[in-house]
Amino acid sequence: MRCLILGYGYMGKIRHKILAERSDIKSVKIYDPQIDPVKENIRELFLNPSEEIAWNNFDAVFVCTPNNVTAQYAILALKHCGNVFCEKPPGRNWEDFLGIDEAARARPDRVLVFGFNHRLHPSIKAAKAMVGEGGLGNILYVKGTYGKSGGSHYRESWRNNREISGGGILLDQGIHMLDLFGHFLGSLKLVDNVLTDAFWKCGVEDNAFVLLKNSEGIPAFLHSSATLWKHTFQLEIGLRDGYLLASGLLSKTGSYGREQLVIGRRQFEDEAAALGNPREEMIYFDRDDSWKLEVDDFISAVHEKRPATHGTLDEARQVMSLVNDAYQK
Repeated sequence: MRCLILGYGYMGKIRHKILAERSDIKSVKIYDPQIDPVKENIRELFLNPSEEIAWNNFDAVFVCTPNNVTAQYAILALKHCGNVFCEKPPGRNWEDFLGIDEAARARPDRVLVFGFNHRLHPSIKAAKAMVGEGGLGNILYVKGTYGKSGGSHYRESWRNNREISGGGILLDQGIHMLDLFGHFLGSLKLVDNVLTDAFWKCGVEDNAFVLLKNSEGIPAFLHSSATLWKHTFQLEIGLRDGYLLASGLLSKTGSYGREQLVIGRRQFEDEAAALGNPREEMIYFDRDDSWKLEVDDFISAVHEKRPATHGTLDEARQVMSLVNDAYQK
């Protein structure tokens, strides 16, 4: 396969590294007008994405750009190539997403994947296996906290410029947790939300409190924040026969802490050795293959001419619809 990466920032470099390690990838070209090809040691450059004939040279396109051009390039890639891996979020807003959706529907032969890799983190996969019969039973509620400290250059980041990003911490980071909620609970509807620009004053939300429920009335609550001052990922799932607590993320910096899953089993006071403290099992994870696994599935889907198994158009529509509802409320 011959691949094109549009955008060579943090995610573009990650995708490039993964593709370079695959024996079935013949070539990878890069397009990013902001990079220095000598400094980045990039030899294979794609010079002009406006030339339609050049797109015929690629079997798959990876869109790793800032949000303001994500939809533009995803639509071009769908039209001229058909096989597209697009980083989250799928555009700045609902209108951007609808443009991608229309282009995707015009190419029924296409493979389109959005980069929601958190589903493939080892703690989440292990938690998913514990839900339902044979595990801890049906879900009673889901609660997620996903946040960061912001950092001294937070105000200067393009991610907090509404014209470029389309929104704040909910669209940037909270959208991953919304996708996980859908992974465990299926289709969700917004019940209520509160968005605040409490500290950074960037004109986009730095805290988002979002209450949702699925078709069976099972609730989910998200707090996405840029003012936690400590990088935090925590997903709590209450179940009929116990609870699951996934926390930490195997990130590049390690700032979210060691990834782990706590499995607690329901015990009342006549069963437990300590009141309100049932027996727990803790599992640690030291390897994260989530980015590689989603690329593997995308490439396999292209080879096999089948739909992707995760990061689908329907899943992207679900989270973008929820974000849009929260922003409109």
